[in-house]
Amino acid sequence: MNKQPGTGHYQVKLVECPSLSPDERAASELRFRMSLEFSLGGPDQVLPSLQAYLLVQSLNEDLPLGAQVSQAEEQVIALWENAEEDAILAAFRPLNRDMGDARFEIVPL
Repeated sequence: MNKQPGTGHYQVKLVECPSLSPDERAASELRFRMSLEFSLGGPDQVLPSLQAYLLVQSLNEDLPLGAQVSQAEEQVIALWENAEEDAILAAFRPLNRDMGDARFEIVPL
């Protein structure tokens, strides 16, 4: 499979959303991707940011309630969660309807 230059080596897939036409789905995926890349600093930052977020989440999942995470870990979590939230809003806002269980998956190529 050939990777297109400048794509960040990942694909965005909108799932659990059967009510959208193929064009609406493609446009939503593109808006999500563009917003995420803008928030994180470019296409090459998306996968490393996601991987860092998932690592921090997994390292802290067994900590007792009230345990402190480091400032760096808090920043990793906040960076990803804010970028993802903004991207979801950018993707779905133009559709102007309830998207139910729809979600975006980021798939490395």
